Amino acid sequence: MAPYSWFTLCQAFLTTAVTFGVWFSFAIFFVALVEDFGWSRADASLAFSLGNLLQAVLAPLVGVLTDRLGARRIVSTGLGLMALALAGCSQVQTLWHFLVLFGLGVGGGVALAGPVALSALLANWFMHQRGAVIGFAFAGMGIGVQLVGPLAQQLILLIGWRQSFLVLAVGIAVYAVFIAFTLCNHPHQVGLEPYGASQPDPSRPATAHTPPQSHQPRHLWTVREALRTREFWALAVAQVLIPAGILPIAAHQVAYLVDAGFSKVVAAAILGHMGFMSACGRVAFGALSDRLGRFGSVTLSVLCSQIGIVVLLGINDATLMWPLYLYAFSFGLGYGARGPIISALTADLFPGRHFGAIFGLMSIGHGIGGALGPWYGGYVYDRLGAYTPAFIVALLALCGVIGCFWLATRRLVTR
Repeated sequence: MAPYSWFTLCQAFLTTAVTFGVWFSFAIFFVALVEDFGWSRADASLAFSLGNLLQAVLAPLVGVLTDRLGARRIVSTGLGLMALALAGCSQVQTLWHFLVLFGLGVGGGVALAGPVALSALLANWFMHQRGAVIGFAFAGMGIGVQLVGPLAQQLILLIGWRQSFLVLAVGIAVYAVFIAFTLCNHPHQVGLEPYGASQPDPSRPATAHTPPQSHQPRHLWTVREALRTREFWALAVAQVLIPAGILPIAAHQVAYLVDAGFSKVVAAAILGHMGFMSACGRVAFGALSDRLGRFGSVTLSVLCSQIGIVVLLGINDATLMWPLYLYAFSFGLGYGARGPIISALTADLFPGRHFGAIFGLMSIGHGIGGALGPWYGGYVYDRLGAYTPAFIVALLALCGVIGCFWLATRRLVTR
């Protein structure tokens, strides 16, 4: 692999670490703001839900813009928007301020700098071992959660949540400048071929120096063709069910553990451990999907997530630490593993220059599920004083994910 390919992959890794580390630090700021302002948990959770919904609404547009303008402009713009919104969060006085600034501002930045643009970028740079490559890139999400979550908690304890938002804003702004000057949209811009390419990339204009190839070109999918397939809609439904099964736990786990009697520092540390294991899971399951197959690896990852949720539901003694680490290990290992697999599977099923638009349309479901999950968790708690019913619904949603991937992978198995 050429050095620039490694560099691009590392940039994708760092970008997911930065964006999603900040995004999932919501679980930390959530506790601090609820305590300071006395908001209900359902109302405060709306910021996270709105951000996920906005990511869904923007996903098709981000895909189209990435295809036309390139990932560099889209990602750097998203990071800049995140920095401005985080700075604004330091001045929050009412709930609607937080909903607009964190939910729409930070959430919109994540939409631009997140999986849709980065998946399109990596699809340009890599043609083989996509599961492993995207798995490594998306492992940055877990590393970001591991680092930013506990860091945010320590900053809040030292300087308060307002100044903590400012510190994060400055860090994001510096990284946005770095990406704006260094990210390369396509290997052909630096005289390289995509990694694993056995024929010229169809999006590259033909030149006199293009060598003849004996391979027949792959079918290049259009958006209209993709929308007519069972596989597209199966993955679109999976995009709804995945966050519906994961984000109620991710958004409320810190509050859940604090309610159970654990300190905020311990709860934040467990969030960090879960993030680290999710990084391991993304790499492991991404690579496993190239060998075992997309369906088998998804099934194993779902089982890991479900075991973690069951362990979390069984925690009732704040003096025992081992269940926390078992939860962080199991839930974290499965957490996010579907992201690189679904990106790689979409690239397998629908290759071509319209991949960004196709994946963007498919990702609408992720925002819908991401909007419902966190809000539903808070709503159930406000009504019943417990998270248990919401977590059980999450378990059932993950069962549906397995069925969706079974439908989506039939063509790859039988063709």
